[in-house]
This record gives sequence, C-alpha cells and structure tokens, in this order.
Amino acid sequence: MRRNVVVATGGALFASILGLWVLKSIFGIQTLSTPQAELHFLVPATSSNEHLCKLMLSAAILRYPTPVIINWGAAEDPDNPNAGHIQKVDTLLRYLDDLANDGKQDDLVLIVDGFDVHFQLPAEVLLKRYFVSNTAAQKRINSQVGTINAHGYNIKQTVIFGQDKACWPSWPWGQNWQGCWLAPESAYPKFAFGPDTDNARDVKDTDLVRARWLNSGTVMGPVGDVRDVFQAALANIAKNHTTDSDQYYFANVWADQEYSRRLLQTEPFTKEEKADEYFLWPKIEEDQEPELHIGLDYEGLLWQVLGFFRPSVTWMTFNGEPTPSRPRSKGRKQSFVRDSYLDRTLPDDLAAARPPFAAVLEQLESRGKTGKATDLPTDLTWRDLQLGINSISKNIFPMLHYTGPKWYRDDWWPRMWYYPYAEPLLKAAASLDRAPISKDAIGGKIWWPAELGNNTTGKKGDEKGGAISDKGTWLTWNEMCAPHEQLLWKQ
Repeated sequence: MRRNVVVATGGALFASILGLWVLKSIFGIQTLSTPQAELHFLVPATSSNEHLCKLMLSAAILRYPTPVIINWGAAEDPDNPNAGHIQKVDTLLRYLDDLANDGKQDDLVLIVDGFDVHFQLPAEVLLKRYFVSNTAAQKRINSQVGTINAHGYNIKQTVIFGQDKACWPSWPWGQNWQGCWLAPESAYPKFAFGPDTDNARDVKDTDLVRARWLNSGTVMGPVGDVRDVFQAALANIAKNHTTDSDQYYFANVWADQEYSRRLLQTEPFTKEEKADEYFLWPKIEEDQEPELHIGLDYEGLLWQVLGFFRPSVTWMTFNGEPTPSRPRSKGRKQSFVRDSYLDRTLPDDLAAARPPFAAVLEQLESRGKTGKATDLPTDLTWRDLQLGINSISKNIFPMLHYTGPKWYRDDWWPRMWYYPYAEPLLKAAASLDRAPISKDAIGGKIWWPAELGNNTTGKKGDEKGGAISDKGTWLTWNEMCAPHEQLLWKQ
C-alpha cells in the first residue's frame, strides 16, 4: 500500500513537471518557479455604440483581456444621465467582491470608461509601467512622510487613477473643497509648462497647470485594494450624497488619505491653509481606514487624458538612435546627454514588446505559413509607426482617455497605428488561444488574461471575438459592433 502511494505521488509530480515544461516550451515563459496571476479588464457600459467598439477593437488588437461589460443592459435615466455613475460604483464593487471571494484579490484589475478610451500600446507595456509607477511613487511618499512612517503605517501606492489639470466637480465650494486643496504636489517639474506654470488666470490658461487632481475614468490596481477604494467611495456616497458624479466621491476618499498622510509630517499644513476659514476639512471616522494606497498617473505613463493637454499631445515616429554623450568642454568630467524625445528613440519597455503584427504572424505560424503569405506589413516594428506622445512628460501613452472635447474621439481615431489594418488584426487576435501577456515575469509574476469562466453562456464562435456581460453572458462582436464597422476601420 505504501509503495503504491509513493508511486502515485511520484507519477503526479512527474505529470505536473511535464505540464509546466510543456508550457515553458510552447510559450517560452518562466513557469517552473514564477508565480502566476491574472489581469482583469472591466468596462462600465449599458449599451453599445461606435465608441465602445473602438475601445474593444483597440484592446483586442493589443492583447488585453476580454472585457467584462459592467451594467450591460441596465436601464438609463433619460432625465439624469449622470445617475449611472453612482450605479456603476455599486455594480463594480459587487463584481470585485466576487473576484476577491474567488481568491483573486492579488490579481490586477483595469477599469476604464466605456465610451472615450482608445488603446495604443500592448498590455505588457501597461503592466510594466504599473510597477514602475509604484516604485517612483514610493520614493515620493518616503520623502513626504519619512521612510519609517511609510513602512510603519503601510503607506504605498497600489491603486492608480488618472490625472486631471482641473479640480472637478468642485461646485459649489470651488478650490475650498478638500478634493482640491489637499491634492499633493504634482510629479511634473516646477516649470514643466513654462514660466507661467500653475499660474492660470482663467480657464483658457488651464493647459499651463500641472496635473495633480484625480480623474476616475481610469483605474488599475490589485483586486483587493481596488475593492477597498470602491467600498470607501460607496460609504462616502451613503453619508454625503451631494452629486451624481462618482469622481467626487473617489476624490473625497483620496483627500481623506492625503489628510492622514499630512498629519505624519512635521509641519502638516501651511499658515495660509490653517488660516483659511473657508476650507473644507476631512472628518475621519474612528473606525475608518483612510490609507487606501491611492496614487495618480501624473505624467501619462499608463494613460493620457486629453482635457487641457491638447497642446502637449502629438504623433511622431521613434526610429532614431541615441546621441552619444560627449564632454561639455575639455578638462571637465560632466557629460551632456541628449533627451531621448529629441532623438526619437523608443523606450526600452516598448522596444522589448511583441511587434505590432505579432498576432497575424502567430496566426500564420499556426497554419504553417510565414509573413510572406499575407499582404499586411508584418515586418513593421514599433520604430516604424506614428505613435501618440505627451511631449512634456516624454511618455508614449498606452491609452488615450478623451476627457474634454469629445469630437477628438472621431477626429483622432484614424491616427491610431492600427486603423488601416484593424479588421485583419482583430480577426488574427481573436483566433489565438489564451496565452501569457508577456513571456517574462513582470513585477515578479507571469501575467495571464483573465479566464472567461465556466459559467459563461451564449455562443463564443465569433471570428472577431466579443465581450462578456457582468451576468456571464457572451456578447458577440457581431451583435455589439457589426452595425458600426464602417466607422472602425478603413473601408
């Protein structure tokens, strides 16, 4: 009996090792010792239109997980369209609760607005930058509250929201609202937008203001931490329902956090702040945990908002070579290093990513063919494409969030590098089996697109993919987006 147990155990161990070896052989990934995790992709939307389809198309081409559409089919209030913003907080929280209860609390979740986001760079680049952003934020936090306090009170950034140049919605209090005045210093350099930086005299000068306020249209972080933020926001709504903008409540709980961090500083508040009788001050409850690990993507490392950033956003190719450093003058050791933006060189994370037409090449390879079997320019690299960049922060952004004037969603859509080839790229991506987002570990883990789940109902055979409703129903591309295809790619 004992011998049989040993043999059975040894056989199971051999089978497990063999399975991991097969995964490593097929995908070339570090599986034998590297932890595995998933990226979940949630999109609030009650119905479909061309803007949701542009998001889905761009996300599929760039290998993001299949989106879960939150609030799909929910009734909308025609007299109060903003009421859905409050509803989505509750519905998203319920979905996050389900993920956490299924043991997914350490997975990452990406949540974006459904009707005004276009993706530009692959999911693997976004993942790398998420961890880079957290590392940079920790240095700022340590400088702000001290390394000992940061460690002792577990102060860190794990939940990243979008950035705004304007504090909104601040009515009726204006800049006296705690969501405005308690916002930390921006990560942009002091004079990033010239000598008049942060000296906006009226609305038309807002493009000169450094981004330092929260935008709730994009958020990314661990499932468990994001759930905590949504729980805090929903509690804030319950005790302080002032407006139907969800951004107001997320900014309130962020202000609570920043207030609690200020209290750890030697001089928490300036004389002007203490003397201003009109300022609204947070009221932290005894049972409230204000530290929620919230931070902002100040410089568009993960996503770029367009509102008041229009003069800073441009498209260009990055096919240059680094200029060698050279001495400033004879006899001096200092060297001059030219800005990579001026040299038009790709950042390392994008240069190392899958090539733009990787899905097509993988599809052809599965059929025993090469790139020569298609008319698509499969030899193009990221160096050959025109890409959007924030010319102030020098970041080529993974996604563009169209805050402000909405007509840019249509005007700029043809600028996206995939626009001329979108339909075959979409079909190629939809044909591929589930695989790791990156062959290499990112943040110490191998990341997979979230599994669809065994309870998903409906037909999944659409050659262009689709989405999943938060009720578990498969939504085909044809039923969601076929009526809008003439607006999605070059005809």
